[in-house]
Amino acid sequence: MNKRPTAVSMFSGCGGFDLGASRAGVDIIWANDNDPHAASYYRELLPSVKFCEEDVTEIKNFPDGDILLGCYPCTGFSLGARRRWRDQDDRDLKNDDGNFLYEDFLRALDQVNPKYFFVENVRGMKSAEDGWFFDKQLDGFRSREYTVKHKLMYAEKYGVPQARRRIFIVGVRNDINLDYQFPQPTHGPGTPKKYVKMESAIGDMELWPEGEYFDYQFHGHYLTRNRKRGWDELSYTIVANAHHVTLHPMGEPMEKVGKDDWELRGNDNRRLSWRECAVLQGLPQDIEPSGNIRDKHRVIGNAVPPQVSEELVSQVVEFENDSGS
Repeated sequence: MNKRPTAVSMFSGCGGFDLGASRAGVDIIWANDNDPHAASYYRELLPSVKFCEEDVTEIKNFPDGDILLGCYPCTGFSLGARRRWRDQDDRDLKNDDGNFLYEDFLRALDQVNPKYFFVENVRGMKSAEDGWFFDKQLDGFRSREYTVKHKLMYAEKYGVPQARRRIFIVGVRNDINLDYQFPQPTHGPGTPKKYVKMESAIGDMELWPEGEYFDYQFHGHYLTRNRKRGWDELSYTIVANAHHVTLHPMGEPMEKVGKDDWELRGNDNRRLSWRECAVLQGLPQDIEPSGNIRDKHRVIGNAVPPQVSEELVSQVVEFENDSGS
């Protein structure tokens, strides 16, 4: 019987990435996040994992593992956040301490010395400060004797019913004889499977689930662009901010009435519920995040769809099994 490779997980959130890695054949032995609502969800999702609910900067020792996983916070790298800062005060990303949490990942990398590591972040990380942050991370990984590859991946190409783009970085320690290749798409053009659309994912769920969606006015910024896609389309990206959660596909489409100006049509307009967002993220709908509706959307929206991480990690598991490590 093959021994399952072990993984240490940082910035674990509610456990989306770890769930996919577990399905691929990895034993997650330790995970960490300081968000109590994410921690509560994670403990239900992966109850056998030792979970450390603490600020990562306060953690001095990390356990050993074959793989290190890290989805460090991405707010400062998001294109939307940078647009808002430019509109306000031309904020410098380098002055935001939250953008340097990758240094704690490097600190853990030094301690754990894993054979492999996986990092996920928003695509804006690659262009933030003209690539300064991205290059600093790659330099840090390579200086620790890892061969590093990165790719912008499209979640819908792996069976996720939403258009979601994220950067993934994969590192293989230089003494490991694996030429890692990013997985080929399993869904969409050129594959045997079609994209999974919203009707297939959430078409049988309750249309007006009381208390499960953010029932707040659609403010001016919300109406600057189209927020509704139809049943036969992919969902827009599931986001962590309840105010900006996109619309349920029922009812009439929105109509563009001017530059950066859209209007709602009909009466069947509400934001997606947190439970629908969970399904569109590939998470189980029977686990409810703790906290208020904003907390629920934040926890679900920050997750990595497990279908993507399962595909990413499978190659490493197969290599470990074949090599008898």
